[in-house]
Amino acid sequence: MAELNVTPAEATLFHIVGYGTTLLPDELPGYAACDMYSVAGPATEDGCRAALAECLAKGWLQVIDEAILAAITDGLRRDRVLGPLCGFPTDGGVDFTSEGAALWRRFRDRTRDTPRANPYAYSTVVHRKTTRFFRTREAAVAERELTLERAGGETVTVEGPFPTGPWRAQWWRRFPAGYRIDIEERARWHCSGDEGECCCPPYLPERADSQRLRAVLARRNVAPAEWAVLAALEDGPRSVGGGRLFWWHPESVEREYGTAISREEFLAGVESCRSRGWVRALNRESIAEVRTLLRNDPTALAIPKTAELFHHACHSYIDPSNPGDPVYSPIPAGEGWGEIDFTPAGADLYRVLSAEWLGPDWEDALAVSHGYYREEHRYCEAEEGFAGIVEEYVAKGGVVRSCRVVPIGPWCVHWWERFPSGVRLELEIEP
Repeated sequence: MAELNVTPAEATLFHIVGYGTTLLPDELPGYAACDMYSVAGPATEDGCRAALAECLAKGWLQVIDEAILAAITDGLRRDRVLGPLCGFPTDGGVDFTSEGAALWRRFRDRTRDTPRANPYAYSTVVHRKTTRFFRTREAAVAERELTLERAGGETVTVEGPFPTGPWRAQWWRRFPAGYRIDIEERARWHCSGDEGECCCPPYLPERADSQRLRAVLARRNVAPAEWAVLAALEDGPRSVGGGRLFWWHPESVEREYGTAISREEFLAGVESCRSRGWVRALNRESIAEVRTLLRNDPTALAIPKTAELFHHACHSYIDPSNPGDPVYSPIPAGEGWGEIDFTPAGADLYRVLSAEWLGPDWEDALAVSHGYYREEHRYCEAEEGFAGIVEEYVAKGGVVRSCRVVPIGPWCVHWWERFPSGVRLELEIEP
C-alpha cells in the first residue's frame, strides 16, 4: 500500500468496488467497514467515509451518472467489446475511474498470495429452468407474480401453479398436497434463478419468541441442547467430528433462540438425542431404509438427490505430475456414513416442536426449488482456464448435454477490466 500510496481505508474501498458492486455514496462506507472487506485490519465507517471523499478528489472513484454511463457504453460499443459480463454500474453508485481501476489491478496483482496456475474462467448463466414447490396455492401465485416483477431485463416465463399431489422436500418432510410453478429464464449475461436443489428453512423472526420456545421445550421434556441438535439437522445430515461439522450451531443458538449453549453441551445433546432415538448415524442400512420409504410411498420428490441422501459434491485434488489441472472424482457411496441425521421419530418431533413454537403454518414459508436445466457460459483468456469444468459437473452426478468452445474477440468482466481476446465455453447441463 505504501508503494502505491494507498491508505488501508482506501484499499478497503477498492476491495468492495472491485467486486463490481456499485453502492450509493451513503451506503458504501458502512459496507466497506465490514470485516470481510478489510485488507489491512479493521476499518471504521467514519474512516471509510473520509477515504471515499479522498478517492473522489483524487479521481480514483466516481459517482456514476447518465453522462458517465453513456460514455462507458459508447466506448465499449465503439471498440466492439463483448460485455460487461457483470453488467453496467448502477446509476448513482460509486465505481472506479479508469485511473482507479488501473491502480486497483496493480494492488490486487501484487497482494495475491499465489499466482493462478491457469487463467480464470468467469461464469454466466444465460438460460435456466427451475421448478419451485409450495404448500399452498396462494404462496405459489405470490411467488409467480414476484418472479415476473423481478425479471428486469431478463426474459422470464412462469407456468402454473399446478397441483402436485403428495410431495416431499427432504425424505422426512412429507406434505399431503401442494403446488408447483415452472420457471424459464433467459438473459444476456445472468439469470437470477436457483441452481441445483435448494430447501431454505422458514425464517420467521416476527414469531421467534424465545420464551415461548423454552415453554414448548419444557412441556415436551426436550433440553435446549437437544433442540439445538434437531434444529441444526434442518440443513441436512452433518458430521460431529470433521468434514461437514455442525457444532458451529451453538454460536447462533443464543442469537436465534435466546438460549446459550456451549460446544460441550451441544455435543452432549447429540449423544442424548441418539440415546432417545431422535438422531442416528447414517450407514448402509439407514440410507437403504430411507430409499425404501420413498419407494413404498411414491410422492413427487421436489429435490430428489436431497431426499434420497445423495451427495451434491465431489472430490478434487491436484495431480503432482500436472499441477495446473485439477482432477475430480465422485464421492464413494459409503463416504459420509457416520454423519448424523434424523430418525423418523426425531424428524416428527422437530416438526411438532416447530409448529408449537412458530405456528401450524410455519412450513408454508419453505423455499423449495429444483433447477433441472441451465445453459452456462464460461469466459476466459485461454482455453486452459476451462480445465476440469466438465469433469467436475460429471463427478457431481450432473449430465452435460452439450459442450463447445468458441473463440471471441475483445471482452470485459467489468467495463474497466478488458481482455483483447478470449474463448467462451458453452455448456448445457442437467445438474
